[in-house]
Amino acid sequence: MISRRALLGTSVLPALVAQKPPLRVGLQIYSLRSAAEKDLPGTLARIRAMGFEEVEVAGFYGRRPAEFRRLLDAAALKATSIGAEYDRMAKDLDLVADEAHTLGAEYVVCGTIPHKRKHLAATECTPAAEALNKWGERLVRSGLRCCYHTHGIEFDPAPGGTVFDTLARLADSKFVNFEMDIFWIVYGYQDPVKLLHRYPGRFPLMHVKDIRKGTALGGSPADVQEEDSVPLGTGLVEVAVALRAGRETGVRHFYIEDEAVDAEPQIRQSLRYLESIRW
Repeated sequence: MISRRALLGTSVLPALVAQKPPLRVGLQIYSLRSAAEKDLPGTLARIRAMGFEEVEVAGFYGRRPAEFRRLLDAAALKATSIGAEYDRMAKDLDLVADEAHTLGAEYVVCGTIPHKRKHLAATECTPAAEALNKWGERLVRSGLRCCYHTHGIEFDPAPGGTVFDTLARLADSKFVNFEMDIFWIVYGYQDPVKLLHRYPGRFPLMHVKDIRKGTALGGSPADVQEEDSVPLGTGLVEVAVALRAGRETGVRHFYIEDEAVDAEPQIRQSLRYLESIRW
């Protein structure tokens, strides 16, 4: 007879087995960027050994997409989302789409919008939304989905609410939606739960990340240090309530992202935290 330990393995699994159906959390590979640069196959194997089954890809670490896909398959990992910078989407959208298809991903995530100051201005949303809508429509026609990743710079006051409200209004939900990073939402003095409920269905993706207590909020991502990323449940973010709200409002994929230099021990601690809560 196979024991439960043998069946589940000795590593902490990112599955909340008490819930039906269980929700699984993936990993943004950028969390282990230094290790991936040195030994990508070994890093992917460690990600799987921690219990992850899906990942989000932020770069190929010197590999071609087809080779990267083979390494993912060998590690029994599935890429569900890939990142692409704004300028690259403007210049090479077909290539970005080909890379997403090669990896088997469903989502392409734009991580930046051009802005002149520390924070995004409402006037900068119009050209950005026009571009994202155009790219998103092309991606949808090829079977992919487009998202913009929040970085906490989108929440200055603007007519009708905040700059993010302007962007959400201009972005056509048929073609463009959002990846919520709960770290950056809190960094921007916002409440992830309120934002999720204000825009149900507009956040199919979520980065699950906590911010060190005492971190100065409200600046730009460049002001934040890597050590300000801490294990889930130890920082400023009310992680459990954000996860519950995400589940209620249509988040389809949750990814741990930990930007600490030596993130693996923190990731393991975060997985233990996720097993301890109901969401």
